[in-house]
Amino acid sequence: MDTAEFLLQQSVVYEKSSQGTNMAPSENTAALPSAPPAAPPLQKARQGDEEEKAQRKELLWNGFWATVISIGSHFYGDMTVASALPKDPRQNAWLLMYSPLPTLALCLVYIASVTYVGPKLMAGRKPFSNLRSVMMAYNAFQVVFSAYIFYESGMGGWFGSYSFICQTCDFSEEPQSVRIMHAGYWYLFSKFIDFIDTIFFVLHKKYEHISLLHVCHHSLMPISLWYGIRFQPGGHATLGGFLNAFVHVVMYGYYLLAAMGPKVRPYLWWKKYLTTMQMVQFTAVFLHSMMLAFIECEVPSVLVRWAASVAALFFVLFGDFYIKAYRKKDKKAVKSDASISLKNGHANGVSNGVPSGAVAKENNGVPNGALAKDNNGVPKVPFDGTTVSVMAYEGMTVRNRGEI
Repeated sequence: MDTAEFLLQQSVVYEKSSQGTNMAPSENTAALPSAPPAAPPLQKARQGDEEEKAQRKELLWNGFWATVISIGSHFYGDMTVASALPKDPRQNAWLLMYSPLPTLALCLVYIASVTYVGPKLMAGRKPFSNLRSVMMAYNAFQVVFSAYIFYESGMGGWFGSYSFICQTCDFSEEPQSVRIMHAGYWYLFSKFIDFIDTIFFVLHKKYEHISLLHVCHHSLMPISLWYGIRFQPGGHATLGGFLNAFVHVVMYGYYLLAAMGPKVRPYLWWKKYLTTMQMVQFTAVFLHSMMLAFIECEVPSVLVRWAASVAALFFVLFGDFYIKAYRKKDKKAVKSDASISLKNGHANGVSNGVPSGAVAKENNGVPNGALAKDNNGVPKVPFDGTTVSVMAYEGMTVRNRGEI
């Protein structure tokens, strides 16, 4: 039996036998380090309030810049795509497709809701903790819906009949042309459903996830897609939606598994590769768009330039997120391991007047922090309630480190 385990057992025995009895500490009681004092509940509450205020302030800035970018994207689309290309008449009676203003309004309402209104309503409230079944149902729906869009886009051309080098848009009533137009419309509609991602973050008060990248991505996509679907609902520019639908099948599949609980999470080691997959997607869309600058193709250049610009913007934003979320985290983990080694006595300087490497001793010759032993070599357990609780704390710490 290890010493730490023996001490834990002895402390339990003593705690049971000494209830209601005030006993003086033994003379041989060793000086043990006390457990770190816990922060008072009031102090913790104040710290939590300060952190939440700082997060809400950052959210406001994220909302401000997302609003600027979204409105700028709307005006850019009006001044370039809308002024250079005719609308597809087949969509005149479709919901949200007559004008871009309803789409812009929905995006601005989304930004205000997740960066100001929602966090304000959640202030002083505890995060929702009973949404697992709702999240699982939502993620399962997103997997099926994204798979449907991917399949329809493929059958509409990208599974074989489309050219990856130059593919013009067909505005006829031919079944395949109508099919990919419908797939594009439902892809646009899916971007409004994606707003629910951020609503879950607000309800769980996970404000650190509502970054500028996250808000811009969700608000900018519907505006950009509206101009693409309204003016070119097929052909070259639809590759991005086809690839993104597949990425969303994998991404929401991951979220569905993660929502199932701790038993599944050890198998989700591939999380960071989701961001890599998205960056590969944006790179493919950017190169696919830019290749038209070097070949003769009747695809409108104004739309291709916009698609390439959006892909480049998201590549930079997702790349910055990847570096902050994974690369820096790995470096911090290495530094943390090194600091733990130093704290365990590998480079301690002078503490309490005792040089590093030396062991301070009491008058009885027992090193500080060690337990005096009897003639049989068994550590003497102190009979002091405070020290017993410290022993239990120290034993738990050892167990947490995996040493016993």
